[in-house]
Amino acid sequence: MKKLFTAAPLALAIAATPALAQSTEDTLERMQQQLNAMQQQLNSAKDTGIRFNGFFSTGFARASNDAGYAGITDESEVADLSLFALQGTFDVTQKSQIVMQLVGRGEDDWEPQVEWAYLSHRPTNNLQIRAGKMRIPFFMYSDSLEVGYAQPWARPPQSVYGPIAVTSYVGADASYNLNFDNSSLTATGFTGFTDEDGNSGDVQLRNVAGVNLTWTDYVWTLRGVAATAEADIDATRLGALAAQSGITLPPGITQLADGDRGNFFGLGASYDDGSWQIIGEVTRVEVDGKFADTDSAYLSVGHRFGSWTPYVAAGWTESKDDDERTGFFIPGAVPESILNYQRNEYSIGTRWDITPGVAIKADITHVRGLENGYGNLNTAYMLAEDPDSTNVYTVKIDSAF
Repeated sequence: MKKLFTAAPLALAIAATPALAQSTEDTLERMQQQLNAMQQQLNSAKDTGIRFNGFFSTGFARASNDAGYAGITDESEVADLSLFALQGTFDVTQKSQIVMQLVGRGEDDWEPQVEWAYLSHRPTNNLQIRAGKMRIPFFMYSDSLEVGYAQPWARPPQSVYGPIAVTSYVGADASYNLNFDNSSLTATGFTGFTDEDGNSGDVQLRNVAGVNLTWTDYVWTLRGVAATAEADIDATRLGALAAQSGITLPPGITQLADGDRGNFFGLGASYDDGSWQIIGEVTRVEVDGKFADTDSAYLSVGHRFGSWTPYVAAGWTESKDDDERTGFFIPGAVPESILNYQRNEYSIGTRWDITPGVAIKADITHVRGLENGYGNLNTAYMLAEDPDSTNVYTVKIDSAF
């Protein structure tokens, strides 16, 4: 009897073997069918020549006062840092594509706006020509200016990215790429025009022409850019401020530039070996007229510890032609010197990549030197309170898909 009980499990296992084998075969067959279906879907999407991707950001920032650094006050809301974008790439031919990017921002009630809409053609592997609406390539992160996931910081350093609020232009560019043994050099020429809402008000740039050079060995990246344009800049925000105070400004008093020549120069460098990430940019803006000429720079250093990347950054910006603004916009009340500024900013923060495609960031930025000028800040508050510093606290979620 004991032997019978001992042999019973073995007999049951032998009896069940055909059923188990059949079950395994059925499972493998179903998995293969699902795999084939997925492969067919991928091939179908590839054959249509249509691809979609996008990015999303949300978060909260609050400042210690209403100075308005980066547009942030002590009453900032989640919507101020929230945006959603969808980008589609449509193959016209094997060498030509149409790219469109729609962005909806929380501060604009999520009304979608076209940020990119251009036709790209690649006659050769090394040459690319584009025409339409594109990012104006002033900075190292111009193409990913709103793609927070592509940046190490909670926001781009405002010392460099703040004075020039113009982000897009309508025109054309041509890029030529030279490949060397362990590096590459890309030269891009661009031209066009833009009409956007800048820091001071309405900004129009006509006959934009520029060139940038980018060299990289995939650890070091060096970049230089030079551009020129005819600028019309109207400080419409100043006019609105005067109107709120019951003051009617003389015609043309808010015109900071009227067909005046504007120039932009920038140098950038980055080092990224997978552990250390060091980024720096230096820029100069020159505009004839009352609009401030500025020198700006920042340096950022971060280090990856697995999914964590803590960083520190320091920036500086200064208007260089203060002696040209000695009059008044509003006699006895608002001097032209409100366009002047000289301030420093210091940031400490961290990035946590919680999963591929999603990052959480936290940042504290201290800005000092506000008493040296109110340029790009909340003019009404600055005139009333005259603070010398502000602190900005930010928590943000960035995603790309």
